[in-house]
Amino acid sequence: MNGWKYVIALLLWSWGAAAECPRLQAEEKANIRHVVDGDTVILQDGRVIRFIGIDTPEFNKHNEQPAEAGAETARRWLVNKIVKQSHLKLVFGVKRRDDYGRWLAHPLTSEGELLVTQMLAQGLGQLMLLPPNDEYWPCWLAAEQQARRARVGIWSVPLAAEPSVSGWQMFSTSVVRGYSGTGRAELLLEGNLRVTAGRPLSSAARTRLMAFKPGDRLFVRGWVRAAEKGWQLWLNHSWQFYQDKVIDCAGQC
Repeated sequence: MNGWKYVIALLLWSWGAAAECPRLQAEEKANIRHVVDGDTVILQDGRVIRFIGIDTPEFNKHNEQPAEAGAETARRWLVNKIVKQSHLKLVFGVKRRDDYGRWLAHPLTSEGELLVTQMLAQGLGQLMLLPPNDEYWPCWLAAEQQARRARVGIWSVPLAAEPSVSGWQMFSTSVVRGYSGTGRAELLLEGNLRVTAGRPLSSAARTRLMAFKPGDRLFVRGWVRAAEKGWQLWLNHSWQFYQDKVIDCAGQC
């Protein structure tokens, strides 16, 4: 095999291996008392379990705002999947509890597969991870991309090309220009949105970020904040961005 063909084959094999979804052995089998929403359940003993890897649309009961589109769909799917009083297989995260006291866990199927993979593949929510509970992100990103290509669930609505308010957001946008300097890697996107590599972003991810050229399309997500000239979004995780091959810009392309 020619050298360059070997390198390409190796890269493809490495990505496929990295994206393979695991089967796990349950640490605990617990009875379900109540399904709160698409990513949270309450066990019979009162513990609140927050699923690792997914953020489903919110019901917004805490702020009296209307429920987000897809909230009831995600909850209903989970209710049908996890019958009340049934056993749920769980594997707890490296970090076992969040700042709200909820237990962080991977729900498993009867075969030991990650249930969140199915949820992401059906567009019931978006990928959301915080270290150190982020080891399966390549598997989950592939599942999410599958749903986005099919435009199912939350991905049936086109993404914005640029920000209009602060907060956690997702965009399908174009690169205006890039900048790389000592300790800094940054792209300027449409709408004066600057995405900057944060310290937690790996060197490999920084290299991928700075490989984008003006005119390239990019899927990007993160916390957007108003800046002196436009908007700022910090990239701290590899799953926050990728080259966007889905024409999904609400007719603004």
